[in-house]
Amino acid sequence: MHTWTPEERERLKELAGTGTYDEIAETMSEELGFKVSGESVRKQIKRIDKVDVEAETPAGYKESMEILPNGSHRSDKLIRMSKEQEKDTNYLLTAHGYDPKVWELTSAKWSEWNQHNKKDGTVTLFSSQITVKPKQNGSNIDDLIRAIKDTKPITLTIDKIKTAEKRMLEIPIFDPHFGVSDYEYYKPTQQKIIERLSSCRWEKVLFILGQDMLHNDNFRSTTSSGTIIEAVDMVKAWGDARMFFEPLIELAITQSETIDVMYSPGNHDEALGWAFVQMIKARYPQANVDDGMQQRKAYVYGDNFIGITHGDKGRKDLHNIFPIEFPMEWSQAKNREIHTGHLHVEETKDVFGMAVRTLATRNRTDKWHKDNGFVGAHKRFMLFEYSERELESIHYV
Repeated sequence: MHTWTPEERERLKELAGTGTYDEIAETMSEELGFKVSGESVRKQIKRIDKVDVEAETPAGYKESMEILPNGSHRSDKLIRMSKEQEKDTNYLLTAHGYDPKVWELTSAKWSEWNQHNKKDGTVTLFSSQITVKPKQNGSNIDDLIRAIKDTKPITLTIDKIKTAEKRMLEIPIFDPHFGVSDYEYYKPTQQKIIERLSSCRWEKVLFILGQDMLHNDNFRSTTSSGTIIEAVDMVKAWGDARMFFEPLIELAITQSETIDVMYSPGNHDEALGWAFVQMIKARYPQANVDDGMQQRKAYVYGDNFIGITHGDKGRKDLHNIFPIEFPMEWSQAKNREIHTGHLHVEETKDVFGMAVRTLATRNRTDKWHKDNGFVGAHKRFMLFEYSERELESIHYV
């Protein structure tokens, strides 16, 4: 690990605000003759700023940072800057601790504070107040677009085999929250699903996608409604979701007469979940894809009615809503199931012969569920196996 000399720290002070941390690191690398990382530059500049300002901060001055309802941040900080730097948006962002690649300045104002110390005498500091917002088209989005463009269509040629006994497998992976949990964590689950898919020839396989598959709905660390939550690496989360689902879909195509994919909007990933389904639709033309945005959907297999919804809307009245929205499908069924997610716990209510199930998840407990005390639930997903007559079994994976 490189130990910064006083001379190198002074040079960093001169370069602070002249570019991004990576750009400053490139300049320092050229001057010093060895590789300096952007992360090392970031930490050192923050340490320098903290020491300088703490030594000069007037009594009674309190720095503050506020997260606004629209996702913007408002920061009030005492900083040193020159007349040129006060007009430099990159310098202001960096001085307040924001990466210019990720954040953009929307407003700025400042007032002067004269502070006396023994080392420098009277110095002029600036009470700097800025408002920033995440960039809409930052490098992360570019990375995701490149990842999507790299997707190639796959056409699998398979000799279809009629099944002797008609069976359908429903694969509802509700609330996996890729980003909080990654592919390596879910590999044992994937293997169990592979084993179930390979156990026989299926007449139909139904995948439910969406349902908070991804933890964030954008690169601003928010849900679909704009609620600010913990940030995750969305490019990695997208890639992890692909590595998990694509082998399962490809195996299902070889193991079943028909493969259906249903999109179900979640409250975390409505837009990106829908985009993921569009990728699957383009990649696997053999699959029948329902990409509609309806909150509640129905699937019929033989005498089985399966209602699908995330469960964040109208949860208490689902046993009344589904018969009204799908009267024909409901009336002709003999076995009626409603599958919801959202709460990360497993629960089943039998309401006049209809099973209203909240499905379990294997996702790690995230901050929101910890804060609300939703801890200790069984970590598992649920697969449902049907005959044409009824639900035959539930498999935990």
